[in-house]
Amino acid sequence: MLVDNHLDFSLQLPMTSSAEIQQWLLGQIAAKMDSELASRAAEHFGISRQAIGRHLQKLLHKGVILGHGHTKARRYELAVLKKHLQVYPLNPEFQEDVVWSQDLRPLLTTLPENILTICQYGVTEMLNNAKDHSGAPKVTVKLEQTIAELSFIVQDEGVGIFRKIKEAYGLDDERHAILELVKGRLTTDPEHHTGEGIFFTSRVFDLFIILSGSLSLVHRREGADWLIDDAKPLSGTVVAMKIQPTSTHTIKEVFDRYSTEQDDYAFRRTHLLVALAQTEGASLISRSQAKRVMARCDRFREVNLDFRGVESIGPAFADEIFRVWRRAHPNITLAPSGMNEDVEKMIRRALATDTPESPSTGSDKIA
Repeated sequence: MLVDNHLDFSLQLPMTSSAEIQQWLLGQIAAKMDSELASRAAEHFGISRQAIGRHLQKLLHKGVILGHGHTKARRYELAVLKKHLQVYPLNPEFQEDVVWSQDLRPLLTTLPENILTICQYGVTEMLNNAKDHSGAPKVTVKLEQTIAELSFIVQDEGVGIFRKIKEAYGLDDERHAILELVKGRLTTDPEHHTGEGIFFTSRVFDLFIILSGSLSLVHRREGADWLIDDAKPLSGTVVAMKIQPTSTHTIKEVFDRYSTEQDDYAFRRTHLLVALAQTEGASLISRSQAKRVMARCDRFREVNLDFRGVESIGPAFADEIFRVWRRAHPNITLAPSGMNEDVEKMIRRALATDTPESPSTGSDKIA
């Protein structure tokens, strides 16, 4: 089912003072911060509520926002300009590139090439994952475009991605599956997949979410991976991908960020949020936890261990990573970052145990 409102409206407003006001209004509406919008905008720009009202009327007239209610109770939402919703059977004839080229791409003719390339990559990767890994009989694809955001949802009712990884790798908890997933280069079918699709898709979109079972993995571009427990368990897997039509980054920039020259620009860098190894009520203290964090990290040349959200670590945890593991992998660079004072002290303590009599040849950077 295809729906196209056929609105001939540029997604990039000209950079004038009027356009800046309208972009601010659109940003507030997109963020669901539309309560008393006219009053807040008037204060923000130092102009009258009536002037702001005229800008809102222009956006309403263009059809890019919808208004509900009156006076101070007036609320706004972004209008859906284009959308697509269709269920596809995951049979041997299913081809993810055909879904993109025949059903989705024709709706997105006004988008710049960098956005189209990102969307094609992410959508086809997630559809291929559903076909090859989910075990589901069908997949649902949803597209919605507003003036401020383009979103895709790929949903199946298969085994569930976190459960699939947990069982394939013999892990104790689906949370550990998330920890492995965010490292990258993880696949349950190495003969046919590199394990790079989810890693890079999560980093090229402005917002990337995986929902499966009772867990969700959320990644914001240039941000970190976060684990969230959901109240209602979900069968199968839902992947949501969102990007602003005006985003200027390219997929090549993201690929280059995680590649290394000495490996012919192959995927050899990873960024790991260490907080994902923390289960509820448990601190990062033991060597077993450290080994879980570093599992499969020997596949990379550089490992950025991001300690944001970690209040403290134990001496055994730090020693296992920054002395034992580092000694065993002298050609791999460990780059800890995001540390508070307590965590940094514990890491430096572990590094200091490499005495002059038996120095490690490993490389490390503390940022």
